[in-house]
Amino acid sequence: MKTMRIWRIMFMTLAVFTTVVAQAQLFRPLGLGFNGGERQGIFSQPRMHIEGDRLYACTNQGLYAKELSNDNSAWQLVGFKGIPLQDYARRGSDILALRYNEGGGFLLLSNDGGQTYEDVTPEIFRGEKYERLSNLVQHPRDPNTLLVSSIYWGLLLSTDFGKTWENISEFVYGNEVASFIGFHPSRPNIIYNSGEGGFFEGHINISYDGGQTWNDHGNSLGFPGDNCVHQPTFHPTNPDRWLAGGEGCVFLSDDNGQTWNSQNYWDDETRSAYWFFSAFDNEHPDTVYLAGCLGRNGQKKACIKLMCSTDGGRSWHPSQVMTSDREFDRVNDLRQYGDRLLIYAESDVYEVPKAELVAQSTTAIHNVVSDTSNSPTYDLQGRKVVEPQHGIYIKNGRKILK
Repeated sequence: MKTMRIWRIMFMTLAVFTTVVAQAQLFRPLGLGFNGGERQGIFSQPRMHIEGDRLYACTNQGLYAKELSNDNSAWQLVGFKGIPLQDYARRGSDILALRYNEGGGFLLLSNDGGQTYEDVTPEIFRGEKYERLSNLVQHPRDPNTLLVSSIYWGLLLSTDFGKTWENISEFVYGNEVASFIGFHPSRPNIIYNSGEGGFFEGHINISYDGGQTWNDHGNSLGFPGDNCVHQPTFHPTNPDRWLAGGEGCVFLSDDNGQTWNSQNYWDDETRSAYWFFSAFDNEHPDTVYLAGCLGRNGQKKACIKLMCSTDGGRSWHPSQVMTSDREFDRVNDLRQYGDRLLIYAESDVYEVPKAELVAQSTTAIHNVVSDTSNSPTYDLQGRKVVEPQHGIYIKNGRKILK
């Protein structure tokens, strides 16, 4: 009996150690070489874009790019050298870049891919000493149509690639740093602005007619107080289904953003985080990913967190964690490339295999009893399989071939 107890303790220790090592290996840094995602001031949030097989990252030192199809490719500075960039829009060789600044000089136009550029910031954005443009997004079908969010002016629309701007909403959230704007990818006449109100309540402001009229969906639609609605994501085949992360919770809508509910509200340490970005899997839309972070607060260690759902966002598996030595390693963006997730944090850009994330999440060890043949079987998307056919599956935390 004593021998069996010792063996059980050794097995549990090995299982926990294996889980920790696996989590550490899950996040593979892509070696940007400097803290390019580190924010400038409190309103900066540099973003990424994938164009073909190339990843572009807006950094505090310019625009950098890396070939995703070649694991050994190195990052290259491709434009706007020395400029702290937030985001950009591309129209052929023309790039309109949003730089970090306060009081003017926000928009830079380049006609040669970022080698040379000029300041094209309209006078409307130069009047206030502490004006900030926190977001720039491009229409999914018309490259000439752009949106920017302004601290003082609200939401503005351009249909000529930034030459002129029209104010379409004067609404400004109380917490400008926690504000996101964008077009619905398959219904681009729908424009959203999500964020946090002046009393720390979650909101999402939606226009269904290109910005002519707006509907503010706030606490009355199920957003818990002391929260924020972060960047929404949209189901790839069901455009009525929206999902957005919050502070320790997830918001869901099944009717095109008209009504919402807080599907989960977690107060446990393993799942609580600022869940900034979410994504439905491009090939397996019942699988959803959340990317967030947790800063140092008392005994909480700074870390990047990932969590996945295999039932469309209705329930969530335990989070996978990458600890950080930084005081706060915030998540700036989340993108998908084939079978990988790309997470842009302040410290680096990290690559995470989707199948490994799902496998580690769905087979997470809570109470280790034994390695039995009766343990559940999962496919590579993390869905439980009752009668597995021929293929590769996950059982007892390991891949098996049927």
